[in-house]
Amino acid sequence: MSLFKRLNPLAAVADQAWLSLLNFSISLAFIWGSTKTEYGYYILLIAPLVLVQSIQNAIVNSPLATFLPAAAGTDKKNIQTTAASLHIYLALTCSVLGLLGLLAYGFLTHFHLSGLLMVGFTLAIIGTIARESQRSFAYVQGQGIRAFAGDLVYGVVLLTGIGLAMAGSSLSAGIVLLLTGIAGLVPLLAKLTQFEGLQTHVAPLRQFWSCGRWALPSVIVTWVNLSSYPYFAGKSLGLAMVADIGAARLFLMPIGLLMTAWANWYRPRISRWFAAGDIAAIRRITYKSLLAGFVLMATLAVFLFVTYPLLEHFLGAQYQGLRPLVLMWLLFFAIGFSRNIYMATLMVDANGYKLLHHITWLALALSLPGFILLSHYGALWVVGVLCAVELLQVLMVITKARQYWARPQAEGISPCCN
Repeated sequence: MSLFKRLNPLAAVADQAWLSLLNFSISLAFIWGSTKTEYGYYILLIAPLVLVQSIQNAIVNSPLATFLPAAAGTDKKNIQTTAASLHIYLALTCSVLGLLGLLAYGFLTHFHLSGLLMVGFTLAIIGTIARESQRSFAYVQGQGIRAFAGDLVYGVVLLTGIGLAMAGSSLSAGIVLLLTGIAGLVPLLAKLTQFEGLQTHVAPLRQFWSCGRWALPSVIVTWVNLSSYPYFAGKSLGLAMVADIGAARLFLMPIGLLMTAWANWYRPRISRWFAAGDIAAIRRITYKSLLAGFVLMATLAVFLFVTYPLLEHFLGAQYQGLRPLVLMWLLFFAIGFSRNIYMATLMVDANGYKLLHHITWLALALSLPGFILLSHYGALWVVGVLCAVELLQVLMVITKARQYWARPQAEGISPCCN
């Protein structure tokens, strides 16, 4: 049993590497087996899935990571059943709203919506929430192997479906979204017998909302700041340029998923350290993580600069001359990595969520004018706006995180219950 516990951190890393490989493979499938326009549509429609994941993280997963590690007995059971029920309610609500949003987008842009695309997008929302729910429960309880196993099943189903679609020359955004939804639901089929019905409890709901009320608007604004760029780029530069931006980001996917792996593993631990007043442990893991991340990204920058002419062959004839865009994306991820590491300190009580909420609104004052005024100058300007937004946020987050570290331990630590 102790061997499995020791393997859990390694499984968390392997899990993120596997998800990175999946995203990489999906993008390559579009690059090799479809048109730039189809890939551009996929990027436009995958962006709302990022928003759905962010909303789920804000109102369920992050509060779960804050409260479950410190709970025991009946309180722990109530938190678990409430979180499971919230996942289901969220899946149903977001799928309906997502379908209505897609219909509105099709009406406003005169984009023909096929039945496959609508069904695929709706099911992708449900499947995404289902997959993230099982991962969140696993990671909060330190079960990296369990999370990895679920994602292995998800990935095998998804890649098998994409392979069959490519073999039949029928790869499209609708097909991939449909497969995403189906694959996300498959790992939960074995757990249907354990489902005890929808149950919510007042105390956990209040705890979740004490954090979620600040996190929810924050993640929506953050999505506008950092994930809505395909829509501005699509309007100003066309779907082909959206595809170029997505292809350039392809090489940096491991960094984004590495940040997610770090948060999955260390967020609950930072909450426990903070509750125990162990600020030294938080400082230590923050600085070690930053050093490791910057060494990795500096190495990657040199590697990409030197070997890009060889790597470009993987992108095919449609995607050439993207090295400046790739390096600009690397800068974006380097800044964002710092923000995410320091942000974990603030996500331990309601005041920290409130601070992050205010920071994202300040960033919005930079992002929207930047996208509107600069997107038409080219893809580099689009990613440049993203870098500026991240830089503004990281400076403010670092300042507030250090204020948390300077708190006298005698003050005590309050969870998200204000």
